[in-house]
Amino acid sequence: MRKRLIGKAFAIAMSGAMVLTATPVTANIFHVAHIVKAADEQSDEYVYCYAGLTWNEYWASEGVYAAGNDSSSDTLDSHSELDNGGYDAVTRATTNHGLHRGSFQCITTIYTTDGSAYQISNWEQVKDSDGKVTATYLHLKDVEGRVTFNKGTLTFADNSTKKMDHYSVSGIKYVPVKVKASDYNDFKAKYSVVENNGTLIGGYAEGVLSSYEASANVTADTNGLKEAVKGSDGSFSFKARTTGTDSGIKDQTLQKAVKITPTVKAASGSYGEFLRVDLNGDDYGALGDKMQAVKWTYYGNDSTRTKALASYGTKFAADNWMHKMMGIQLGLTESGRCKLPEGTDGTGYWILTVHALGYQDYVVKFQATAENIAKPAGDADSTPLENIIAEAKALNEADYTPESWAAAKDSIANELEECEEMLANIKNQTTYGVEEQIGHLREALNMLVKAPAPTATPVPAEPTATPAPVQPTATPAPTATPTPTATPGITATAKASTIYTKGKTSTTITVEKTGVTGKAKFTSSNKKVATVTSKGVVKAKKAGKTTITVKVGNYTKKVVIQVKKPSLKLAKSSATIKKGKTVKIKATATPSGKVTYKSSNKKVATVTAKGVVKGKKKGTATITVTSNGVSKKFKVKVK
Repeated sequence: MRKRLIGKAFAIAMSGAMVLTATPVTANIFHVAHIVKAADEQSDEYVYCYAGLTWNEYWASEGVYAAGNDSSSDTLDSHSELDNGGYDAVTRATTNHGLHRGSFQCITTIYTTDGSAYQISNWEQVKDSDGKVTATYLHLKDVEGRVTFNKGTLTFADNSTKKMDHYSVSGIKYVPVKVKASDYNDFKAKYSVVENNGTLIGGYAEGVLSSYEASANVTADTNGLKEAVKGSDGSFSFKARTTGTDSGIKDQTLQKAVKITPTVKAASGSYGEFLRVDLNGDDYGALGDKMQAVKWTYYGNDSTRTKALASYGTKFAADNWMHKMMGIQLGLTESGRCKLPEGTDGTGYWILTVHALGYQDYVVKFQATAENIAKPAGDADSTPLENIIAEAKALNEADYTPESWAAAKDSIANELEECEEMLANIKNQTTYGVEEQIGHLREALNMLVKAPAPTATPVPAEPTATPAPVQPTATPAPTATPTPTATPGITATAKASTIYTKGKTSTTITVEKTGVTGKAKFTSSNKKVATVTSKGVVKAKKAGKTTITVKVGNYTKKVVIQVKKPSLKLAKSSATIKKGKTVKIKATATPSGKVTYKSSNKKVATVTAKGVVKGKKKGTATITVTSNGVSKKFKVKVK
């Protein structure tokens, strides 16, 4: 997944129709394109094909904000990436999964430190008879043989190596296009081509994601078809995509994604996005393999979704990401390609449309609330990151089964690297973003399985000399091989590294001893912030940070505990309703706890235990919302 950007679903309705489009990325010296000449379906006038288009070429005719914009931005995002421009190429010198998952349907190029450039064709995984992955290879355009990619190093078939400097994602590999037959040769000169029955290849077999290989078969009715138009200067532009019933893939009907669960996420901003929708479920992997682009249409307060205020096109690796365990992650980033209309804040009604190779358009209708709009970065606490980083670095391979270690080590290394980068840039992170990344690493850590303790194996002793015939002696008993001993030490982990002055006011520190005896002793560095009992129970006193020192014999461990004041946020602070109508107060308590509601005037408006306000008669009432000792006011006007 693009590196870096987890929530509650809000009023989500999903259409049954689906089709995938590519994600915006532009300007690249390489155009990955596959042109396919239609067979029987081709008319005398047109050649039907797949073409690799840059992001600005793709979006130019689709009615989105800043369509055709290929401007760059020198502003770094929260992950120190330059992706806030228009539809220029996304470049990020990553060495882990961002490269892999950014190359499914995209024109992706690796640039090495010696100035060379290599387009990614596809990824290949080799499996044994049991289906276990034994090797992973990268295939590069115009490069013979398999290439190994490991932590930024390319190893070629002749065993020569090159170091990656950065990579770019500049557009969509397979856009169905029709071109006038008379312009076809000029088109092929500007865009790389593969004729019909040529190979479409991409993807990466990881988790529920998979690689694919298929034959192209573009027709006049292929879904998402664009017409290429030659200008007087010899350049080509592209008309808006059309809706069709044909897949564009030989011997395959147009696919429909049905087993997918969309979720509008609580605001994270972990990847720079201000709004995010995740797609999970049984079909997300199949859709993710072929996903190309995403269009967002904003209707503001128009619940009928009849008059759009603005539409936005996105680009892969800047706005859209993939995760092998957590699904498709779709984001909308405030940038050169996305500015909200004046007077709006992103709350209200949206339609999200996903375009994918060989699929119907997949549509999600949802309503965004204040909870779904990311707040400015800078409020994140470093303590939880520090604790899980320390936990991951303290892992000992010998403590786990070989199978689980082999399966988990790469994921742990990748997620640990991202945690460390986030910690180094903590001032630009959000609390939700940090929590999400910690969740990624925790997911990887949970893949490990503890190895069983070794048992002693008795072995016979050395044979003794034959006794003299005068007086036989007894055969000595065999001796046991001494049981191997683990390195002595202790570990200490807190059930929760953040607690609160009200609500979740305590946490417990668990101590594990290896080859060490004695009772654990606990001390707090700041008893005014939090105290700790002899059993490791930490109790909050006031907001601040304290370090709990755990000592067993000569061994010590330190655990950092953050104490915060509880908070209560309302999605809205007021509402106007008609007599007999209702409105629900959406409250978020941190930590989670019971929320109570009280009306100042029940004759004007009543409120249920779940925060549903009902207008009784004309007037104004104030609803007091309380949780963990914190109260907020919600004003309701009844017409």
